Amino acid sequence: MHRTNVYLTDDQERALDARARAAGTTRSALLRAIVDRELAEPFAGDPELEAAFAEVADGYPDLVEGLFDDDPDLRVDR
Repeated sequence: MHRTNVYLTDDQERALDARARAAGTTRSALLRAIVDRELAEPFAGDPELEAAFAEVADGYPDLVEGLFDDDPDLRVDR
């Protein structure tokens, strides 16, 4: 486990503390759970960037085919 410092607003700190108390856990444990949930979701990406890449990739279908097979987060859906 590694220590990470994060700056929170007063409202964020109060909300996290209230939620941690309600869940019977610590702020740190709650933050780890929130990060775990977020990272479990597929990355949505930037639609504009994805569209620009897809436009370029369309011009090079032979080069792009299978390029991102090892990393599904980098695929370009057609």
